[in-house]
Amino acid sequence: MTSRRSNEAEEYFRTSLLSLGNLLGLVDVSWRGLAGEVGVAHSTLEGWFRRGMVPDEVDGVKKAAAVLLAAARSSKEPRAADFVARLDCVDWSAAHRAVQAARSEGRSRSARAGRAQRTQGVPLPTPTPDRKVQVWTAGQLGVHAAVAGERRGGGEEFVLPTYVPRAHDEQVRNWLRMLVKGGGTQLLMLRGGSCTGKTRTAFEAVREVMPDWRLVYPKTAQAVVELLSGVPLPGKTVLWLDDLHRLLAESAGELAAGLLRELLDQPGPVAAVATIWPDNYKALVSTPLESQADRYGQARSLLARGSTVVVPDAFTGEAWEEFVRRSAADASLSAVAASAGEGGSVAQLLAAGPELMEHWQQAPQIYGKAVISAAIDARRLGTRAPLPEVFLQYAATGYLTPRERAEADPSSWFRDALDYACRPIKQVTSALRPVPHPTGMGPLPGVVDLADYLEQHAGALRWDHVPPATFWDAAHQHLHTGEDLDRLAMQAFSRGRFRTSRTLYLRAHEQGSTDAVEGLCFTYTETGRILTAEGREELVVLARDADDRGYSLWYLGSTLASIGSNESDEELCTLAAELLAESFDAGHVDAAFCLAELWEDSGLHEDAARLVAYARREDARPAAEAATAPVLAVAIKSVLMGADSAPGVDSGALRRASRREVTALAHHLRDDPSLLPFGWQARLPGLGYAHVTEMLLRALLDVGSTSAPFDLEKFLESEGRDSEAAAALLSAARNGNDRAVVELVFRWSAKKPDDVRTLIEHCRTTGRSPAAVAAIRPLLTRPQPAVRRLAEECLARLVQDGSAAAQMAQASWRLQQWEQAGRRTAEEVPPDVLDLLHSASVHRTEARRLLGQHALIAGDEAKAELFFHGAIDGGDYTVVHDLAQLLFPHSPVEENQLVRCGLEADGTPSTAW
Repeated sequence: MTSRRSNEAEEYFRTSLLSLGNLLGLVDVSWRGLAGEVGVAHSTLEGWFRRGMVPDEVDGVKKAAAVLLAAARSSKEPRAADFVARLDCVDWSAAHRAVQAARSEGRSRSARAGRAQRTQGVPLPTPTPDRKVQVWTAGQLGVHAAVAGERRGGGEEFVLPTYVPRAHDEQVRNWLRMLVKGGGTQLLMLRGGSCTGKTRTAFEAVREVMPDWRLVYPKTAQAVVELLSGVPLPGKTVLWLDDLHRLLAESAGELAAGLLRELLDQPGPVAAVATIWPDNYKALVSTPLESQADRYGQARSLLARGSTVVVPDAFTGEAWEEFVRRSAADASLSAVAASAGEGGSVAQLLAAGPELMEHWQQAPQIYGKAVISAAIDARRLGTRAPLPEVFLQYAATGYLTPRERAEADPSSWFRDALDYACRPIKQVTSALRPVPHPTGMGPLPGVVDLADYLEQHAGALRWDHVPPATFWDAAHQHLHTGEDLDRLAMQAFSRGRFRTSRTLYLRAHEQGSTDAVEGLCFTYTETGRILTAEGREELVVLARDADDRGYSLWYLGSTLASIGSNESDEELCTLAAELLAESFDAGHVDAAFCLAELWEDSGLHEDAARLVAYARREDARPAAEAATAPVLAVAIKSVLMGADSAPGVDSGALRRASRREVTALAHHLRDDPSLLPFGWQARLPGLGYAHVTEMLLRALLDVGSTSAPFDLEKFLESEGRDSEAAAALLSAARNGNDRAVVELVFRWSAKKPDDVRTLIEHCRTTGRSPAAVAAIRPLLTRPQPAVRRLAEECLARLVQDGSAAAQMAQASWRLQQWEQAGRRTAEEVPPDVLDLLHSASVHRTEARRLLGQHALIAGDEAKAELFFHGAIDGGDYTVVHDLAQLLFPHSPVEENQLVRCGLEADGTPSTAW
């Protein structure tokens, strides 16, 4: 695997680099001249701007961008202005942090592709059962049981009350009827919170509209992969995808999403019916911004092609009146009608959601509450596998006071706690639930799962809680899935618990995770531990032990090379060269380019040139020869090289390319854009292949390439199809591409303010406020007063909505204006700015950091420490620096130790380790 596949967050940065390379060909700046101004080797620039290689340090790229954009502004070349408009919006530092954040999460594509599936010893699933819709029961398809009510007979374990339709029910039925009539394969998503009636709505609709169709219900992403990797689904099939957000978040989620997308191209008729939570939907459809990593490209593309029906939380209007009328004859409905009140969330009451929260928050059984809290923390911090009971037993002790632990009966406390956590609530649900055996009857012994209602609602309440030390120790001892341990290690690091993070990364490495070395290397780099001989030696041993075809060796070697070059440390550079050579020998081609830079800096120019030439040949060979590489890519490269008549090349293959072949190539290009030569989008149409170019660009758009809308827009403009070009970018903006939102708002701000308002309003109503804020922020500093007023107007509307991102943006803007006015003392900070920061601090760590800095200037060190701890606990490890300076203002040694070692679970400074 190459580094370009290491993580999807790199695509945005890499695309921007390649755009700078394209701009370099338009302006009056030479490669050699630019290299001299930036202070890097010519080969380094070539790596950035022709190969899209992401550097370990961003300063050189920022210098190059400034030079090129300055030249573009004075250029007479018309196309240069387009590049200025696009690249002016790039925050290179933030984009680079996004790459590093993605790497720190251990989500490299090379590692994912080589990672074996591990599921806590759970056997491989059997083939997904299928039978007619009318045979499946509500309980089998995931419909929540309902509160029984007093008039029900005793002993009923699953109660299905009289169904009360709402407005959205007819939408669902009409969609299904159109599919039955028109054929095809389509995806319908019922979007709503936990226990709002999504699954019941879908169940009732498919039973009414298509009772004789067969229904298949894969319950995991891997089951979806196995189902769709074999014989195509026959016609008249319902594919049941309850809790789709869970499937797409699993390790096989992206592969499953890709196969589901391919399913949508089949003739069918097949109805893929899914349920999904709103917040998870937002996370899946939003493109990455700033420090976010793009982990769901396939999922985003899949969801963009689906139809959505929103299931409201409450019964209102005629639906409420009908609910009251039917409650007279149904005990389950009457049990909640009185307490719900008009417009009440009766679906949640029927599913005992509020009682579930009360069962946890107001638990009379303190040990049961501790066990449930540990399960909630495990899920919100990234564990996906079933939760071992032994893990919960050891983790829960830290959620108790010393007195509560002392008063516990060692022989029975955990059994009693687990009984409380698993106790049925109104015969509907329980906080902890058994995990169905994947191949047999009954529950899987020794493990439990958390109720989804608690995962969604309780997890959100605890977003800035750091679990106790026993939680992390229990995870180290009793969790065995490498991916879960990786995610927990990343979460511990982001909260400043560096020692804990290291321990979990080492455990993840033991469990076969090929991402652990990358994550640990990032943490050591961020904390400075990589500068110690002990830290480097530990990383070297782990990298050499990793079975990932040299990726970990490349990551560590390139990191050391960057540090060594910047610090002129010959010893580090020597070690880096050794590791990079090992990486290249192990099959990681990109290591050669970094090694060549080291040779170039050492004066070995000819050796470096030969190594680069050799590496390029090796890099190109797999694309042409590997069995998995699309033949279409070879045909396109041959045409672009003028070799379409070469022996062994079918010059007609390109013109005969089918949609399936183009889609297959798009999947490869999304992961590795360098599979085709730079600029193929502009060159291929001129050679008579405009149709194929458009097919491929649209396929890239479908598979989730964030740069595809811009490339398609440029292609359509070159073809004279300006209205289609405008529609392409607008469609991308409305369907979840946040980069397109930023781009269009920037373009329209001066001349189309109404269009800006419309697009921002669309983002507001579809839950994409962060994208709207990201688009508005650059406008606040534009020179045109009308543009600034437009930005302030839109931002104020988002602030009124309670958007924490908008509150933070408005506070930062007003703070900047205040500072520019020359006011520096803390007492003069405008009260409205402080109010905004306090409001934003409920959800935003950067607001807590600013409040801490303000308190420090004002002389309130206790309050400053409180805010700094709050920011760290919320997930901003960089605030450890602020805390260290506050706690040890006169002791550089202790300050440095805190920065390097971080905090213990309880928030106290960690001892040296």
